[in-house]
Amino acid sequence: MTRTLIALAGAAMVLSACGQPADPAPAEPAAAAPADTASAAGATDPVTSPDVGARSGSGAGVVTAVDVAAGTVTINHEPIPAVGWPAMTMSFTASPAVVQQAAVGDRVQFDLTVQGNAAEVTAIRPQ
Repeated sequence: MTRTLIALAGAAMVLSACGQPADPAPAEPAAAAPADTASAAGATDPVTSPDVGARSGSGAGVVTAVDVAAGTVTINHEPIPAVGWPAMTMSFTASPAVVQQAAVGDRVQFDLTVQGNAAEVTAIRPQ
């Protein structure tokens, strides 16, 4: 009888341990790259990181859309290493003066400021 109770107790302990989640491996802290030298490999995404301070840079690209009413300029730009961005097409907010200087099809040089999720073209020039 004692052997049966010991066997049942052991089986109950084994079964109760089944299905229990294992301790998760500790998450490794993300290495933060300096703002002016962020690389595409392993760097945090500056556009989606709301706690990142304001950064600025300049880029070159082609204007693909201008929306005067919304105050935006869409640019198909080359990589912008200063803010850690690869080449892509994106829409930027801009002051009315900057929006007026842009026209679809223009090849431009532009300056921008990135703060959290917001990116703004602060100056634009023909290239």
